[in-house]
Amino acid sequence: MPTVEDFNFISFSSRQHALYFAQLLKNAGYSSQIISTPKGVALGCGLSLKFSPHLTGAIMELYKRNPIPIIGFFSIRRVGGYSQLQRIPMV
Repeated sequence: MPTVEDFNFISFSSRQHALYFAQLLKNAGYSSQIISTPKGVALGCGLSLKFSPHLTGAIMELYKRNPIPIIGFFSIRRVGGYSQLQRIPMV
């Protein structure tokens, strides 16, 4: 049976913004991980913040209170060697 992985991430315009927002998330008590931006998002600085899909609403609210330049919010589902990438609309 192939391995399945689901997570969401934010892709940033600059490394400094990625590190800054990672610290905001940590200070707010949210778990995240700095990762290399997945291949489907060819824009930005190459760093993204990975987080659990169930935190998306809370993290979007934190972003709205602390807006910085980003490429966007994304969802990814990896099944074996196949990845399905989808942009998450800001609401």
